[in-house]
Amino acid sequence: MTTHDATRRGGFPPITVRPGLAVSVAVVTVLLAALTLPATVPDRPGFAYLSGGLIGAGLLVGILLGADLMRARAARRAGLTVVGITVGAFGSRLTVALGDRDRGSAGMAGAGMTHSGRPAAGSAERSGPAGSPTTFGAGGGVDVVLPPAAGPRDPAAGPRDLESGADVRAEAQVARAGLAVTTLAGAMLVTLGALAPAGTLALAGQVAIWVGTFALLVTFIDALPSPRSSGGRLIAARVLRRTGSRERAEQAVARAGVISGWSLIAVGAAGVFLVGFVGLWAVLLGWLALGASRLAQSQQRTNAALEGLVARDVMSPAPPTLSSWSTVDDALDDVVLPARRAVFGVEDFDGSLAGVALLRDLAAVPMDDRGLARVNRVCVPLSMVATAAPDDAVADLPARLLERPAAGCVVVVEPGADGSLRMVGTVGPVELSQAIETAPLRGRGAGAVRPGNLWR
Repeated sequence: MTTHDATRRGGFPPITVRPGLAVSVAVVTVLLAALTLPATVPDRPGFAYLSGGLIGAGLLVGILLGADLMRARAARRAGLTVVGITVGAFGSRLTVALGDRDRGSAGMAGAGMTHSGRPAAGSAERSGPAGSPTTFGAGGGVDVVLPPAAGPRDPAAGPRDLESGADVRAEAQVARAGLAVTTLAGAMLVTLGALAPAGTLALAGQVAIWVGTFALLVTFIDALPSPRSSGGRLIAARVLRRTGSRERAEQAVARAGVISGWSLIAVGAAGVFLVGFVGLWAVLLGWLALGASRLAQSQQRTNAALEGLVARDVMSPAPPTLSSWSTVDDALDDVVLPARRAVFGVEDFDGSLAGVALLRDLAAVPMDDRGLARVNRVCVPLSMVATAAPDDAVADLPARLLERPAAGCVVVVEPGADGSLRMVGTVGPVELSQAIETAPLRGRGAGAVRPGNLWR
């Protein structure tokens, strides 16, 4: 039975166990058996403490795995394709591929998704699961990737589904399911531990209290609003339902993350003086939430500044191309040095674009070899270069450049008269910076481009 069939028919998704799980189990066992249980329930044999530690570690792993199983069930109901669950050193992680109920894995996110809910740049040309992850807390997570066997995407279907906010609502359903499991399990264990009678069951009660408290702590961390948390997903879905605007939903999550981050930092700083160094954990959590939220705000400002632009609007014209069979010496003298550019297209024998040659690679060829070495010796294959069509949105290009940074820029290509690709321009960091800086002159994102203050 395939992964897709198993998940669609309600079976358990594939579960992969990483070696790091043994490390986590060992750490939890030591914390319980050597520190917590001897202090709370003294005068018990070492074997009892060891057994209690192993049981506690097993319960904790079971809760986190159960939360991901419920997330998988919610994901299937929301129209997502469940790829599998990975259990490792930092808990369990669910991997799903976005897709609607009718088209399965070739639906709304056949193009992939970023953690902010926007279509992943260059997703139409991806061939494997390389989507950006969407994490849901310290104890577990959800990776949103491309469907492993998705067919060609319907161009008219994907954007409509994304604009409707179906992906945000689906992520909120998945997040809500995970939070419900860890909250319920933690509350039940704490209650049972508190009601456990003294004597023989005292050790079991302390194990239940410790594991339940840890599960509630995981829930609290996961519920903190930030762009990468379950709490952030819930806020995004709520704002989207009220306003119908994805941009406002993303902005609300980022602002909430900044507020929660500063709040945790303040609480942690006060806790260091009032309680002890345990308050540093709250400072660390606040710092992480603040950093993720600031990054999300920066991405939102960039998207607003680049809105409405396509590659042909900002690209630099392509320099003369090099012949793959010409020598490096001839290429430098005839084309590279007079053009004063850093990236050059390389034509193959049939006139098709074989790749690009970088000035630094051509200059790195030893002087004695330049008269014999061919340009194809230092050519970067086109498969390793980020490419775009002239009408592709500029907002998508930074992500493509991150995926394929070999050329240091995005090469703009279009088919020639004979059907082969030809290089018509380049879009690099300089062109992107100029587009962002001139955004107010174009009347684009005037409010969103302005950086936030210290607190927002």
